[in-house]
Amino acid sequence: MNVFIVEDAAKTRQELVAIVANLPGFNVVGQAGSVQEAIDGIAKTSPEALTLDISLPDGSGVEVLKHIRRCSADILVVVLTTNPYESLRMQCHRLGAAAVLDKFNGLTQAADVLLAGRQRDPETC
Repeated sequence: MNVFIVEDAAKTRQELVAIVANLPGFNVVGQAGSVQEAIDGIAKTSPEALTLDISLPDGSGVEVLKHIRRCSADILVVVLTTNPYESLRMQCHRLGAAAVLDKFNGLTQAADVLLAGRQRDPETC
């Protein structure tokens, strides 16, 4: 499964790259640290899955999620955030995020969601 990583914190991004690279059958096809880089990179790489930080320097990951849903509804999205607000989590789920995880404690959980998502039926997106 080809995965694109959107994360502005370099250390966290590298942790995610390492986690995804160690999953059998997974490849990191791109990385971005901003909304615009993410939108451009996703268009160029056509990933099957995405890890998405919400707080980005030029806007919100929610903008990226909305863009994805307009253009590529079948991408599996795992949102990572430090934002504790339930309203944000609900918004991400409404926009089709497979999971909304705490960035500081959920990196390994993201791997579990990606693994589970690889086995999903693409017709159910």
